[in-house]
Amino acid sequence: WLQYLRTHGLGGILADEMGLGKTAQVLAHILLEQQAGRLDQPALVVLPTSLVFNWQAEARRMTPSLRVLALHGPERAADFSRMGQYDIVLTTYPLVWRDLDALARQPFHLLILDEAQTVKNAAARSAGAIRRLQARHRLCMTGTPMENHLGELWSQFDFLMPGWLGDARSFSRLWRK
Repeated sequence: WLQYLRTHGLGGILADEMGLGKTAQVLAHILLEQQAGRLDQPALVVLPTSLVFNWQAEARRMTPSLRVLALHGPERAADFSRMGQYDIVLTTYPLVWRDLDALARQPFHLLILDEAQTVKNAAARSAGAIRRLQARHRLCMTGTPMENHLGELWSQFDFLMPGWLGDARSFSRLWRK
């Protein structure tokens, strides 16, 4: 399914219960992109800080041939110029807006939001920063694509395929209310 989305230039939300393998599926997708020769720029994964080590461990275990860089901690600026040498770059929601200038200079093959409900508020600082990053393909991963109202789903689709569901005001008028 992830390969289908990429082939057709579509973004998508991989949504299921916690522990059912979203990370494994995305790692397999990135590995297929590498093996096909399409991963000529890194995949950027934006995630909660608590998941950085999980992603590193899962990548080591399932896709050991993929080179992973975690942009985390006070020394991360030293790695900005090396992002293009890696297959996967990990950063966190709190850091993405702080490191926006460096991240915006690096084009990405994939831009993946893990726990994508974090950007449910399209006006939030990290949501705005994420929308400014360059990527050929975009994916969301979440166990809860919508927690409170349909506007949260619109926010994720605005990241994935801007304009596809119209603007926030018309979406709210036509669908949310």
